[in-house]
Amino acid sequence: MDDPMTFLSMFDSSSVVLVVVIVFLAITLILGVRIVPQSEQYVVTRLGKYHRTLAAGVNLIVPYLDQVHSKISIADQVVNDVRLDVVSRDNVVFSIELLCVYRVVKSEYAVFRVSDVSELVIGLIKSLVRSEIGKVELDAIQQERDSLNVEIRQALEAAADDYGINISRAEITDVELKPETQRAMAEVLEAERMRRAAILRAEGEKRAVELAADATLYKQQKEAEALMVTANATAESNRLIRDGMAEGGEAAARFQIAERQIEAFQKLAASSNSKIIVLPGDATDGFTRAATILAKD
Repeated sequence: MDDPMTFLSMFDSSSVVLVVVIVFLAITLILGVRIVPQSEQYVVTRLGKYHRTLAAGVNLIVPYLDQVHSKISIADQVVNDVRLDVVSRDNVVFSIELLCVYRVVKSEYAVFRVSDVSELVIGLIKSLVRSEIGKVELDAIQQERDSLNVEIRQALEAAADDYGINISRAEITDVELKPETQRAMAEVLEAERMRRAAILRAEGEKRAVELAADATLYKQQKEAEALMVTANATAESNRLIRDGMAEGGEAAARFQIAERQIEAFQKLAASSNSKIIVLPGDATDGFTRAATILAKD
């Protein structure tokens, strides 16, 4: 056993061939099995040409003919801190920062149609975001950011679909205005507040005048109605008196007049402020006339 030649002589040529075959088959089996992780896909080529894409799990390929060209992650990828200068429709220049989330849905497209997926996504963001921002004014960007984010994401989805990429999220995370733009916006906002305040004051004064006019008109209408009611009542009273006198009630009327005259004298005499009472010469005739009228009845 100490001599190597003696050890090799123990194996004949057939044994060596068998060992070589076993080793070859083992290597072939190993090369023909591919275990793909859950978050990846393998792009396989056959003789240099795209053949198929291996999904997660155990996959079989043809050894020596099929080769794993690329291993592509299909997990969500985040592109953040993308800052660029844009111009709005009202010619305001400002900077925005964006966040984009994408993932590869067709690995073969991402491998053979583009060399760097991240660079492609960043380039699409810069191009399409500038285009979408140029369609709206600065105020709309501040007030309607949600709808603008949806439009940006839809535009990115349509452009990235040709490269096997799905854009699941695209948002404007920050808007940075230049100092001169901020001052101009502050002046505009102040002017707008003053305009609204002036309109509110004018509307308040107008409403106050309308209410005052309505109150005056209402008062005059009620006074006119009161005068009408009084006039109708007086006319009706006069008519009743006239009809009564025509039917022989003249004596009753004279008696009522005399009675009221007596009541007036009584109230005047009972007043604490009355010291001296001067009666007209015929004041006592009221008692006489009243007694006469009662005597006739």
